[in-house]
Amino acid sequence: MSDNDFDFDLTPVISLAGQEDLDPLVGYILKANLTEGLTKNDEYRRYAPDHEKYRGAIEHEIRAFGGNSFLNIFRASGPSYREIVQDVADKFDVRYPKDASIETLEDLILLKIAGQAYEKMNQKERQEFLDTLGVGSLISALPKSLPVAVVQAAIQASGASALNFTLIVANAVSRALLGHGLTFAANASLSRAFSLFAGPIGWVITGIWTLLDLAGPAYRVTIPCVVHIAMLRRKLAMKTCPKCGARYARSQKFCSECGQKLPDGDGAVASLPVKADGDEKLS
Repeated sequence: MSDNDFDFDLTPVISLAGQEDLDPLVGYILKANLTEGLTKNDEYRRYAPDHEKYRGAIEHEIRAFGGNSFLNIFRASGPSYREIVQDVADKFDVRYPKDASIETLEDLILLKIAGQAYEKMNQKERQEFLDTLGVGSLISALPKSLPVAVVQAAIQASGASALNFTLIVANAVSRALLGHGLTFAANASLSRAFSLFAGPIGWVITGIWTLLDLAGPAYRVTIPCVVHIAMLRRKLAMKTCPKCGARYARSQKFCSECGQKLPDGDGAVASLPVKADGDEKLS
């Protein structure tokens, strides 16, 4: 990959993602059938299905699909990933400040999907959804119009609840579009949430495709890829418990799964780069 192809908001995530993390991205791309170019790539033909050996081709294809929504005659690499995420946000009618971070943009998109799904849940499903995020006890004290605001507060907070939120949405999108959920270890309550919320979020995704069919098939790739990459960004930024392997936020002192006292600065997964003040910033 050349320096010109490096995308600060996308390349670090793809470069740190493992085989199971990359598999859904490849699945979303391949579902585009005649409009995808991945199967024509030499590295894909040589190494597939070992996704880790053709990461650059996967990243290039995501940006190429994003380019189908832009005038990119003079941009061989496609638009920046930030532009793709902004385009997806615009399609969801998400309001965001021009200087919003990529994490904020991704979170607002996930919140929009989950908010629409939340409206389709019955009261029991809503309660379990909020319980999974660790904010279920608050719902009884809130007006009926405010639970989505509680979800928003949970996703914007750092920590396991925010990661769980992104896992739930990304898993539901995978089940709706690929016919199967994500592959990773999860605790029992989260596994229950995967099953419970796959239906409502799946209905929302189906409705989105109906609305966007006329807007171009590229969104069938960019939207699920943006959702999945948002989840990976959260996942890769977490640390892992040295005793049970559960992921936790850097601010946690004890593991929420096994109660193990957590080390300070040890056992971290590879961290995503932090943009310095002097780095180029798109608006």
